[in-house]
Amino acid sequence: MQSSRWQTVLVVVMAAALAACTSVRQKLVEEGYEPAYAEGFDHGCASGKATAGGLFAQAQQDQERYADSDSQYAKGWNAGYAKCLADMRAMVNDARMRKPSRDK
Repeated sequence: MQSSRWQTVLVVVMAAALAACTSVRQKLVEEGYEPAYAEGFDHGCASGKATAGGLFAQAQQDQERYADSDSQYAKGWNAGYAKCLADMRAMVNDARMRKPSRDK
């Protein structure tokens, strides 16, 4: 059933959104990362989720700050993008494995 598949995906996405209630940016700063890195990570993470099909994610990038590949913002953006893209893809794949499509 198509609707149960979407319900499963929706539940997974909502659980991930609730788990992210604490600001990633704030958490990274508290862990000692520079604010520019933390902001870049946050923007890259949103972009990675959007690329992987996250329903509520919007790609974000400060292109001027990202243009300097040695900047903390660019380093954070790249790290956030890679991590959240992989995490979102894994969640989607997990949801598919739990409820495989029946309309083959």
